[in-house]
Amino acid sequence: MIKFFRKIRQRLLTENKFSKYLLYAVGEIVLVVIGILIALQINNNNKYNEQRSLEQEYLLSLKAEFETNLNKINASIQENEQRIESLDNLSTLFNKNVLDTINNQAISQMFAPVLGSQLSYLPSTGVLNDIISSGKLNIILNKSLRQNMASFESSLDFLNIQLNEANFYDDNLRTLLYNKGSVRNIISDIGFMDFENESISGKVNNKQMFKLVEFENYLFGYQLLAKATNGPKLFGRIKAEIETILKLIELELKK
Repeated sequence: MIKFFRKIRQRLLTENKFSKYLLYAVGEIVLVVIGILIALQINNNNKYNEQRSLEQEYLLSLKAEFETNLNKINASIQENEQRIESLDNLSTLFNKNVLDTINNQAISQMFAPVLGSQLSYLPSTGVLNDIISSGKLNIILNKSLRQNMASFESSLDFLNIQLNEANFYDDNLRTLLYNKGSVRNIISDIGFMDFENESISGKVNNKQMFKLVEFENYLFGYQLLAKATNGPKLFGRIKAEIETILKLIELELKK
């Protein structure tokens, strides 16, 4: 093809047809430019298709990750509701008239959800972190989805501040119980473990914990923070953000 065009140029120059040669040269340039533009367009289309394919892969992975996170936040909310109920019941025992009507086994049942685990939420963020850290967030075309994904991490940071403060009260409650009460009796009362041998803590009455002002202060602090955590600014906010992200992902996958 190149030889063919070269022969035409040489023939026009030999025949001294400069105007025709100039017109031909312009036409040849136009053809070359058109060829380049077509090649660029094909390349751009290929690149676009590759990015859309990668976007679909990311969306599917994010969908699975945030579905897991939704299950986790629902479990954390439910567990915390049980914790709040127990804290509410325990807080009534600082009233001597109420305390005298409750036996030690019932008190141990109230303690169980509080001492069983700390207030927490551990989301899966591997896919999200990979997308953000690799600078590929812009591959997601939906602007609203990008913004929600980018802000999710800051919401988690805000939540962790609250959880750390709540666990400060939790730790101090446990410390007081370890020092002044009997964990053994709680474990035995809730049927978690049977003890064959006697223990020096076996005769300790956990009712005495409700005569300690320090214990009351830490319990009330923990109670307030646990309730706030289940509210719309913390666990409620995280759940709402996850649900919004999942809806936006579903919309993109249906396109």
